[in-house]
Amino acid sequence: MKRKIAAFGNGWSDEYLKIALAGIKKCAVENDVDVYFFIDYSSYDRNDENVQGEVNILNLPKLEDYDGVLLMGNTLNNAGELDILRDRIVKLDIPAVCLEYAIDGIDCICTDNYSGMRELCEHLITEHQVKNVVFVSGTEDHYENQERLRAVRECLADHKLPLSNDNIMYGEWSYYTVQFKIVEWLKTHELPDAFICANDVMAMGVMTYLIRQGYDIPKDCIVTGFDNIGSGRTFVPSLTTVDRRWTERSYDGFKHLLDLIDGKPKQGIVNCPSHLMNRESCGCPVSEDVRKEQMNTINQVYTVPIERTLFDWHLTGLDEATTGRLNLEEIHDGLKSFFSGGPTSYEGDTFCICLDESFVDSIYDSTEPRCLGYSEQMHVLYAKRDGEHLPYQKIKTSYIFPVFADPEEKGNIYFIGPLHSLSSCIGYAVFKNRVEILDTYFFYSWMRHLRTGLMRCRQNIVMDTMNRKLNEISIMDELSGLLNRKGLEKRGIPLLEQIKKEEKYAMMMVVDINRMKMINDRYGHLQGDLAIRLVAKAIKETIPEGWYGIRYGGDEFVIIGEKVFVDDGSILKRQLCTAVEHEAQVLMLPYKLSVSVGSVQMDPKDSITLDEYFRMADDAMYEMKKRVHEERKSEE
Repeated sequence: MKRKIAAFGNGWSDEYLKIALAGIKKCAVENDVDVYFFIDYSSYDRNDENVQGEVNILNLPKLEDYDGVLLMGNTLNNAGELDILRDRIVKLDIPAVCLEYAIDGIDCICTDNYSGMRELCEHLITEHQVKNVVFVSGTEDHYENQERLRAVRECLADHKLPLSNDNIMYGEWSYYTVQFKIVEWLKTHELPDAFICANDVMAMGVMTYLIRQGYDIPKDCIVTGFDNIGSGRTFVPSLTTVDRRWTERSYDGFKHLLDLIDGKPKQGIVNCPSHLMNRESCGCPVSEDVRKEQMNTINQVYTVPIERTLFDWHLTGLDEATTGRLNLEEIHDGLKSFFSGGPTSYEGDTFCICLDESFVDSIYDSTEPRCLGYSEQMHVLYAKRDGEHLPYQKIKTSYIFPVFADPEEKGNIYFIGPLHSLSSCIGYAVFKNRVEILDTYFFYSWMRHLRTGLMRCRQNIVMDTMNRKLNEISIMDELSGLLNRKGLEKRGIPLLEQIKKEEKYAMMMVVDINRMKMINDRYGHLQGDLAIRLVAKAIKETIPEGWYGIRYGGDEFVIIGEKVFVDDGSILKRQLCTAVEHEAQVLMLPYKLSVSVGSVQMDPKDSITLDEYFRMADDAMYEMKKRVHEERKSEE
């Protein structure tokens, strides 16, 4: 059986993931292994409920169903994901490897953060005469950050140069955060010789701000990063940084995981050296390859906005595919129509959208979806396999994906992301072999639009269900459970009109409780209400299917429906009277409960109005009531 690996990473580190996945994919193909990559988008600056909704994706896979686990460790610190996964892995004793982050009890393939940063700092001091340095830090307690800061401190100290705590700026790894921090820092400090940043993202944030303020980099100030991501190479000026050789490291880490699965011994922590990549932002020239990359990026100034607009149109179409739908089948049809409108250049030919069963139940019974974990079954709202639409179906959650891979395919990677509204679980989405979805956070934007549309649909369906229930309540008599007079107008009269339109005969009966005033006066209104409920129960149990019973007012009832028997309704009347008397006997009422019934046959060819038919049935009922009263008097 083909081996399966569960991998975990945070999608905000998109460039790192893409580079690392190149090595993982290569090794997976060579060894015919499928990778299920579970992605969350938790971050430091999001509220707790949203983080819980993202991190819940960690609960989707049952790790014991997989041969091994791969952790993209340096991305899994935003919401404690690494600690959650480590505890589960150690408890189950599953083969596991963590990339780029040392964690107890699990083999780790890591970059030596110290060596490359030390080489960079030495280069700035000896080649560019840097003396006054500001270190732009990631999160203070992050291991990689601590190692990079230690390298800068010790290198500066060896050259008898200071690095005070005042010259450490905390940018939290963020492009945007660092631009706010540098504004405050420069209000009280002179521009340093160099900003040494703990990652490329913050370095580009620093350069963006300084360039906007009119500074010349590197003439006025040097800026460096760490990671060697693609956007740093193509930035102008091209960013001096530290290369971690992520593709090679991820290949090595994945291969080591397969070795562990095959029973080979653990290695603990393996540190691989990092290396300086000196470029324009420190004053060094760049290679011809980097120059070409820069030119290609400049040429995208025109194409990128167009591509973004097309992408926005695509997301708008996704919104519209779920708008105005009043059940899941309609949503499925809307998505099917949308994904039939042309090539799915973003999603690819094989992907699916799965809804958690608790979310589906919440649509129809007004409960709340679950917040922790996933149900045992998933509703596959929409799925496509090799360009072909699949029907709406249900699968076991453990399957993850409703499409089984072709045995000839090697090294598939399935990207799985959470669908949620704050902490409420909606489900998840799966894309097959589409590493492109990590570009510019496409996967996150796509899921955000879809989940908003699904929650809007849920609200619409719930409101429609409530309106229908309210409508049902408005036409029902609360005491008897039969239709009320409004129900006669909304349901009963349309039924009679339809019967007449089909040129069929109908029946109308008027039912009245005998001696109702005596029951109320002598035994009280509670007994009077009981009498009404018992007669209503007898009506519901006696009338044919498709007929309506109506409490017309007080103790008077109307029964209508298509004539389905050969007589004039006498048998039905006797059955009803017998049923009423039986109900009274079962409860041993202190009074005799009976009804009078009058009926009329409605001929589709007659021009008699409904009011006239009602009067005729009412008159017949009173004739019976008169006989009942006369019989009672004679008995007395």
